[in-house]
Amino acid sequence: MGELLRQWGPPVLAWALFLTRRRSEDGARRCVRWVLLGLAVSLTALVPAVYAAIGRLTGDPDLGRLIGHGGMLFVAWAAQEFLARLTGLPRGPRWHARWVAGAFSVLCLLFALAPDLRPQSPWVLEYCVVYAAGQAPAFGNVVRLGLRYARAASDPALRAGLRLVAVGTTGALVYLVHKAVLTASARFDFPHPLGQTALVGKVLPVTAHLLVLLGTVTPALLHWSQRYRLYRQLRPLWHALYRADPAIALDPPAVADLLALRDLRLRLYRRVIEIRDGLLALQPYRDAGVADAARARAAGAGLRGQRLEAEVEAATVAAALRARALGTPPAEPEIRVAGGDDLDSDTAFLGRVARAYRAHSGGR
Repeated sequence: MGELLRQWGPPVLAWALFLTRRRSEDGARRCVRWVLLGLAVSLTALVPAVYAAIGRLTGDPDLGRLIGHGGMLFVAWAAQEFLARLTGLPRGPRWHARWVAGAFSVLCLLFALAPDLRPQSPWVLEYCVVYAAGQAPAFGNVVRLGLRYARAASDPALRAGLRLVAVGTTGALVYLVHKAVLTASARFDFPHPLGQTALVGKVLPVTAHLLVLLGTVTPALLHWSQRYRLYRQLRPLWHALYRADPAIALDPPAVADLLALRDLRLRLYRRVIEIRDGLLALQPYRDAGVADAARARAAGAGLRGQRLEAEVEAATVAAALRARALGTPPAEPEIRVAGGDDLDSDTAFLGRVARAYRAHSGGR
């Protein structure tokens, strides 16, 4: 079972990540999909069962190795393109595309010349050297620039993703060097102490691939989880405003928040807009006296800044909803409305308001 998981786990994960990532017009996001596609093809071709099936279908028992290595060269090119997009360049360096294409062409020639892929066979050492050389420039840049951008990035999710990719790519570089030295030791008959150890031969490449896979999806996964948490967090406030005025919703709620797993960016945007529309409709029922009393209580409890403003807003909204239900607008309306400076900060602020509102509405 453990061996099957080691063999099939990385390719299945790579295909799952590739197929669940949507197509995008953004160049950097598109490059991430290419990285995942190259990894998925490469890892699948090198699974022993698939490797053997390719050999039976084509009549060449080692063609799966060439396909797998071609997929990794594609990954190297896509990673270089991603770095170019990350730095604001429209395209990656042309020399690198030619370098990768040239390396694959030479690999195909050496593959055809080699009688088999045993380490001691003719042309196999040259094959390993060309394979490593085709990836080394891109992988070296991924490690160097990935760590540099990780230090400079303000987004924690992006920092974590870049560091995982850099560590995984370092492992891949070490494995490439190991394979080249192992092949040279068989050709020239010198000892290679790590040559037959499972740690370097099996654990290292699997770990490197998993780290790269996780690193490429970590920013998207963390951002999705943040949007999902915020979307559900806003529900109590949104639902109270929706019950008071159903017209604020573009469409009636059709999916429970717990099951709203797709299109979260749009769903969250619409929920914020609908809350703001509901608060605008509630404006005539906001009571200045309620707001002043809530501000005094919050300040006395030690709240400051956005936490204080959110507590005041929640208390004012709860009282305004009750006043609207009774049809009794206040004698002195409260016209000040707090919020964020942009969509992200306003969403975060409304999330705080929604948490505070649950307390004022009895946890509903």
